[in-house]
Amino acid sequence: MRLGVRWLAVLALALSACQAAPPPGPSAKSLATLAAEALQRGDAAKAADLYRSALVTEPENLPLHYGLGVAASYLDQRTDAVREFSWVVARGEPDRAETKAAREWLASVGIFPRGAIARVSDETRAQEPEASSRDAKPAPASVQGRALYDTTPGLIVPMERMQLMLSDYPNRIVYLRLRSDERGNFHFKDVPPGVYKLTDTVAGPARWRLRVELKPGQDLSLDLSPANSTRVRDDFPEPAQPAGSPSS
Repeated sequence: MRLGVRWLAVLALALSACQAAPPPGPSAKSLATLAAEALQRGDAAKAADLYRSALVTEPENLPLHYGLGVAASYLDQRTDAVREFSWVVARGEPDRAETKAAREWLASVGIFPRGAIARVSDETRAQEPEASSRDAKPAPASVQGRALYDTTPGLIVPMERMQLMLSDYPNRIVYLRLRSDERGNFHFKDVPPGVYKLTDTVAGPARWRLRVELKPGQDLSLDLSPANSTRVRDDFPEPAQPAGSPSS
């Protein structure tokens, strides 16, 4: 249910660069940039505080509401995320990047945002039956399997109650998140067809980072094990650390 931070940070920084030079002292522009940078570092709590501060002076700024929704989703603050993304969908242009991403996130958690119904002209209404047939949604897919890992050398055990996430790629919207059962079994249901990243973390070292492509109606079986872990296969490798930077 979260949104990827790198894409949001690039978007926020680009929007900030297009604004006029700020007055002396903290401004909505500088706070937005700092917030995007905080998200890029994985510090969602700091980013949320910065976005809220920026909204005090610019309460109608759509990118700020969108950024706060992203940060809230990373902090599992569902109520705040729903409120901010609903605000973006209700006020943003339908084809705007933030509006599309916010709408997809709300749909992924089963929420139809208030105020999101577009005004339809008489001519458009006459074409609705044809459009509905053309835009019919494909059948959802699913992914199921079992997570096993050698937490102790030579001993492979089920990953009990381990968090797993399925993120839309390249938008990096976390459509679904769950925990495996006591035997390591997991099952992602009702997933829109597309390309996803299956992983066990949003930041830092990961046991798995696998590319999963789902077709309409497909029920994919995929076990997670040392054989397809990041030690052997990494479909989404982290950027190399710059030379001279301190090691973590």
